[in-house]
Amino acid sequence: MRGILFLFILLPALLKAGTNDGSVLLLNDSPFILTATVQASDGTFLGQFSIQPGQQRNFTTNLNPTGYARPGTPKTSLTPYTVIWQCPSEGHYSMCTSVSPGALCKANDCPGNHFCSPKKEADQPPASTLKKTK
Repeated sequence: MRGILFLFILLPALLKAGTNDGSVLLLNDSPFILTATVQASDGTFLGQFSIQPGQQRNFTTNLNPTGYARPGTPKTSLTPYTVIWQCPSEGHYSMCTSVSPGALCKANDCPGNHFCSPKKEADQPPASTLKKTK
């Protein structure tokens, strides 16, 4: 009796958990605020996230095929993913290729220069032209 009851409780969870969900855990293990850009294997943009140092973000996409078919669409796979870690100063921190669904992608484990240069300050005129008097 317990086995049957357990099966009825577990069955919906087993039906929901399939191979059609592609998720990647993104971990910023650097001392910089980084932007993680996730691309499909064909270069298609899938998502972009700003991640604080020491924090993680779960990227999930649905891999179910749609009923919509249009001519000229290539039949390519979305996986493996490419994760590009970018600095706030618009430089690249690192880049991981061949990231499989369910993987943990750390910024310092990917090949790259692992350094962010400081942002350049814009040379703008002062907000006010008033002179300070004593």
